[in-house]
Amino acid sequence: MLKTPFYLLLILSLLVISPLSSWAKRATPTPTEVEITDTPTDTATPTVTETPTITATVNVSLGRKYYTFDAMWTNTSDPLNDPEAISVSTTSGHMVIADSGNNRVVVWDTDGTPLKDIGSFGPRADWRNAPQFNHPTGVFVHPSKKLYVADTQNNRVVVLDEKGLVVSTWGTQGSAPGQFNLPRTIATDHFGNFWVLDSGNSRVQIFSALGQYNASWGSFGTGDYLLNNPMGMALNNIDQAIIADTGNFRFEVYNDGGAGVTQQGWFGDGPYQFKEPAGVVVTLEGWVAVVDGQNDGINFYNSRNGGYEFIGQWRAKDEIISPGYDPHFRGIAVDTQNRLYLTDVKNNCVVRLKPRGGDVILPPTPTPTAAIVNPYGGTGYPIR
Repeated sequence: MLKTPFYLLLILSLLVISPLSSWAKRATPTPTEVEITDTPTDTATPTVTETPTITATVNVSLGRKYYTFDAMWTNTSDPLNDPEAISVSTTSGHMVIADSGNNRVVVWDTDGTPLKDIGSFGPRADWRNAPQFNHPTGVFVHPSKKLYVADTQNNRVVVLDEKGLVVSTWGTQGSAPGQFNLPRTIATDHFGNFWVLDSGNSRVQIFSALGQYNASWGSFGTGDYLLNNPMGMALNNIDQAIIADTGNFRFEVYNDGGAGVTQQGWFGDGPYQFKEPAGVVVTLEGWVAVVDGQNDGINFYNSRNGGYEFIGQWRAKDEIISPGYDPHFRGIAVDTQNRLYLTDVKNNCVVRLKPRGGDVILPPTPTPTAAIVNPYGGTGYPIR
């Protein structure tokens, strides 16, 4: 009777110990992924290559960065409306702005404080009276303190004295010599002649200091040295005309007789590419600065050696000007300190850039850029 319980207890003990032994074997720790093994798996160790992969990008800055953001001005109490052009007085430093949408010209001091409004909407320009304008898009402050205004939709040039009163006018609507079809930009050469970019007629007209017609050149088209809705013009120190040939996505250079010197550009956002070349100015160093409205910046070219080689860019996206700032630049001017002034027709303001205290070298070789489709059809006219 005593042996039976003993055997039962022995059997029960074996039944309990056997599962515990199996559980202990299963619970023994095995190497985890954090332990170093002789042959790591692909998922545990990233692959490193000596040559990094280049990712295509659309916006690439090249050359050198010569300018940086300095100031921005707007007038909240009496705002600008589509400021198309700007000129800076060489004597006072005042900014003179073609406030196109308000059919007037405004004068600001060097700190952006409004000083004077000139003009109102209408067709009149009577001698010694306040002028009327219809969408003026060009202004030029002469060293004599006279103000020359491209009164675009009235198809004339209006000359004002220092008080803003009419002195004279040139031109009527048409395509004959001395007539205009949407004049936009005014510049003066070393002989005192005035050059007017007659945009709608795709030509340049030259007048004497008294407004007498002298010559004209240029015609419409997309081929060599033809113009298509040009929006900006500047003269360099040897009286070559640099024209922003907006509709052909390039700039063209002509000598003082109207013969073509060079043409640069096609559609895109690279060094020799534009989407909306508009304002043009020649800096104190002799560099040509071409505003690109849809690329939100400036391309710089060296005109001192006659080659007009690309030397650098400035893009608003490269600097934190204002949170969410998305500009559309149009006009440009330079002052006696070599600072640049840009009109922003989208945000109705003026932006000033200052020269940097030393060159900043940007990547000398572009990364591959994604293909850009010209929304207007065609590819522009590639020269380079």
